[in-house]
Amino acid sequence: MRILFISPNSPFESIGGIERYIDNLIGYYKNRSGSDIYILLPTTGRSRKKVVGKVTIYFDHNFSIPKDFSYTQKETTKRAHLFSDLLETLIKKHGIQAICAENILSGPPAVYSLLLNMAVSRHKIPLILRLHSFATSDLQIELVNQLMWNKISCVSKSVAGDCFQKGAEVSNLATHYLGVNTKEFNNAGNSRNKLKKDLGLGPESKIVLTASRIIRGRRNILKEKGIINLIQAFSKLSPRFPNLKLLIAIGKAPANLKTEFDGAYEMLLGYIKLHNIEASTIVKMFKLHEMAGVYRGSDVFALPSENETFGQVFIESMACGLPVIGTKTGGIPEIISDSYNGFLIQPDDSSILAQRIEKLIGENDTREQFIKAGVKTVMERFDSTNQFADFQEMLKRIIH
Repeated sequence: MRILFISPNSPFESIGGIERYIDNLIGYYKNRSGSDIYILLPTTGRSRKKVVGKVTIYFDHNFSIPKDFSYTQKETTKRAHLFSDLLETLIKKHGIQAICAENILSGPPAVYSLLLNMAVSRHKIPLILRLHSFATSDLQIELVNQLMWNKISCVSKSVAGDCFQKGAEVSNLATHYLGVNTKEFNNAGNSRNKLKKDLGLGPESKIVLTASRIIRGRRNILKEKGIINLIQAFSKLSPRFPNLKLLIAIGKAPANLKTEFDGAYEMLLGYIKLHNIEASTIVKMFKLHEMAGVYRGSDVFALPSENETFGQVFIESMACGLPVIGTKTGGIPEIISDSYNGFLIQPDDSSILAQRIEKLIGENDTREQFIKAGVKTVMERFDSTNQFADFQEMLKRIIH
């Protein structure tokens, strides 16, 4: 099979769940025979090509959002047509048999999706829409329902249900979880003391970890991701547990979103100061390959999102033997079964969140139960090798 994946989120430019998925995709296919895989990603630098094993990656400057957002409609259309020209070249040069568009509706302007649909129509090749987020605006909903997607692959049943409710044909919908690379994310080894040493903490310290991007596009999502709620909950615990530390691992944003990122970062520091937990809170940016050690070195993971399409960070935490706390929203309950492999709480309830954190810190029996059940959940349902194999079988059926 000759497949082209297109994603506006690049692991070479930013960090987040979609970027992790693209990184896992490269890792899965780079040494695998039987398929020729091509990936088209945005870049704020110069357009170029990179080969990673059996995967060929094209970086296109015309696929990235301009730094100052000052492009006129005419200039945006010009960039989109240059992107389309590259797309035409790749289809012809490599004999592409199917295209999978990752999160295309939530990144670039709608004209990119329209030109993509026109290209596959001309060449009569299948087009799969991979939805990593909910279709929220009227335009996004229309693009989902009206364009020529051979299949709409959703990252959770919650996203698939949302699409169906908003008018998508049920026969066109499928659910394929993202999965976690269990060779990289596992409970082997002892990274706990290393993380604490790297952070300048003593071995007696206990770390409550959260990991998230703080902007989506140009929008501040601190509240949406539950980070403000977690700060409120931690401020209730901090005076009673002096060795308890809050580690906020924030995702890197592309260089063209620096102004928006800096604004959200300053607001985050403001909330930490407002709740008087500056001395016990660490805000740090980690690289993708460092995160497995960060999970293994922490004691509790909590991300009390107001909404979450899936929750890649939960399965990564579980794989590394870290007990988790999530919310009863979106795709999170498809991962966490309350009081079996983690805690599920209502969003925006800092008092209950504080109680659940305290329980996981103080009760070893509950911790061990969650750790054991969490690892089992990941191995049985969310191993990325199995997920990619299932997705590839779907692509084969669509092509043939």
